[in-house]
Amino acid sequence: MATLVYVLLSLLTASYVPLTLARDECYGPIVEMKLFSEPIARTLPRVLVKHGVLAGIGSNLRQPIRDLHIADAEPLTACGPVMPVAAGTALLVIRGNCTFIEKVLAVQAAGAAAMLLYDNVPGCITMAFEPNTTTAVSPSLAVISIPQDTGLELTDLLAAADSAALTLSFRLVDVPLVDSGAVLLFLLAVGTVAGGAVWSGVDHLAARRVAMEEQDPLLRGGPATPKVPGVTETMDLTPHAALAFVAVASGMLLLLYFFLNRAFFFVLLGLFCVASVQSQTVLYSAGLRAVLPRPHRQATIMVPLVGFCPLTVVLTLPVAVAVAVVWAIQRNASWAWVLQDVQGVALMLLVLRSLRIPSLKVAAVLLPACLAYDVFWVFIQPLLFGGGESVMVEVAQGGSSGEYVPMLLRVPHFGLGGLGGFSLLGFGDVILPGMLVAYTRRLDLDLGSSFSQLCAPVSYLSRAYFPYTLFSYGAGLCLTYAALAFSWFGDQGQPALLYLVPCTLLTVVGLAAARRQTVILWQGETHGSMWTVTDHESDPGDVGGPPSPPAPITGITSRQGGTRTGVSPIVHGGDDVEVRCVSGGAPRQEHDGVAGFGLWLGGKGSLTPVMAVHGHAAGGGENSSSTSGSISTGSGPGRAAGGAARRAEVAERARLLQQ
Repeated sequence: MATLVYVLLSLLTASYVPLTLARDECYGPIVEMKLFSEPIARTLPRVLVKHGVLAGIGSNLRQPIRDLHIADAEPLTACGPVMPVAAGTALLVIRGNCTFIEKVLAVQAAGAAAMLLYDNVPGCITMAFEPNTTTAVSPSLAVISIPQDTGLELTDLLAAADSAALTLSFRLVDVPLVDSGAVLLFLLAVGTVAGGAVWSGVDHLAARRVAMEEQDPLLRGGPATPKVPGVTETMDLTPHAALAFVAVASGMLLLLYFFLNRAFFFVLLGLFCVASVQSQTVLYSAGLRAVLPRPHRQATIMVPLVGFCPLTVVLTLPVAVAVAVVWAIQRNASWAWVLQDVQGVALMLLVLRSLRIPSLKVAAVLLPACLAYDVFWVFIQPLLFGGGESVMVEVAQGGSSGEYVPMLLRVPHFGLGGLGGFSLLGFGDVILPGMLVAYTRRLDLDLGSSFSQLCAPVSYLSRAYFPYTLFSYGAGLCLTYAALAFSWFGDQGQPALLYLVPCTLLTVVGLAAARRQTVILWQGETHGSMWTVTDHESDPGDVGGPPSPPAPITGITSRQGGTRTGVSPIVHGGDDVEVRCVSGGAPRQEHDGVAGFGLWLGGKGSLTPVMAVHGHAAGGGENSSSTSGSISTGSGPGRAAGGAARRAEVAERARLLQQ
């Protein structure tokens, strides 16, 4: 499953829209159109309000235009001479097989004061004009693009009433730089990243609990202990896999560019729906399992031809299928963006849960490489080849399929009759930085810096990484909004990774450097462990300051050969423990210039036979390669007291494992 998620992420990143937060339909200055009906047209509403988008040529509508009559152009496509009309007339024109500038000049030659263009397919078309086109006559009329349904509605009104009874007025609408739709998209993105990070942390704790129970007889509780629910298959990226990911994404982008037609689009649509059903089922079943009573969480039910299946999956699978099917059929409806975003959020949560960054080194390779990929295909590739056409933009707009690829979040600009278009955010802009945010959440758990372990907010914020990285992700999105609003790099849209990657990655690097934990994060030494990292402000041998209090001598051996410390004491009254300090046999590390050592404990009696603890030698004292001795708690009430202490230890470990 993790490998499939990796390939799916490559596809999502290859095909996501680079025009992040731009409008995916017709875009430009918004025009309010008011259609007034005279008293003789009693069957029509007195005032009908519609919206359009002003084109880049012709009148800028700085002054409103009022009391224009409306009529259909003859011919309707305006691809040739248009029958003259009276002054003060707005002509309806349908998209045809000629350029927009040819239509505009033909309508102006007919004496019209405005041209209303509607598309020949559902939706709205942005009228793009050749920048170097020169004409003998400069267009001066108002050129407005309107949705197909608005154009058809106006045509029907003209057929049902006398055109002299209808008048039309135009004015520009002041659109705020950030509206409620953009705010909702911001909350969706940040919420998805936060939810994926928390979910990844829950899985991390569950997997760690399983590993500890497998290795420690005191926690295992016997061979019949059931497997901890919620543990999912995960895949850790390597630096080579991160580079290969960018290459695969580029290959998929070119594949989509050359072969994306209507048939291929439906293949992508089917793949997206299948992935959506799986991700929704996982998400809904996890939520249902959390609210069900504990005895029913692992219940199964017999399904004909399938066998026994988890009850939560059987209950949630029909819901997931219904959402995917309804959206696939009604994907072009005005309300379909809600179902698309529901599926997108579920899919991104599954990727953030299953595909993981194990160290800062992998993040430092993956995120800058994806940033370079993003910038190249948006800004550089159109300049090098393609005649100014962006491969990524062409793929995002569906190529010859006439459909938009579904790998994005969409939220409409509310309050403009759907004419404000949509705020967009590609899945890659959520998943890629979100993987780093999820890593910091797991990192906090490994370092003992989660809020449940440090209830004091000041102590938590002084040691945690996750809240700062999440905040920096939101700040990167705000920078993307600003870049779009002020056109920092032109009007062709903004690759959000240009702002998200520096904000998130530099935040983690800066915090690690300030806390002197860069080496630990870079090497990923905390991955899968329970190490407690102390600050070592002034150990013996340091200059100035009292020595740091010694950490408890605790721990169990990890699967990577490291040590998990900070669980609970292991030395009880009545236990005879042999201790050997071996500097040569332990995995040698450097922490603030201090060499590592290995602590070997051989127990007698009921203590675990052999346990290994890793630490760091102090600045002073003996530096021998092998030392042995014994350790005790200073009291020896005998075996009975030791048994009571061990029972208390089991209870304490169980309590900590539930955190």
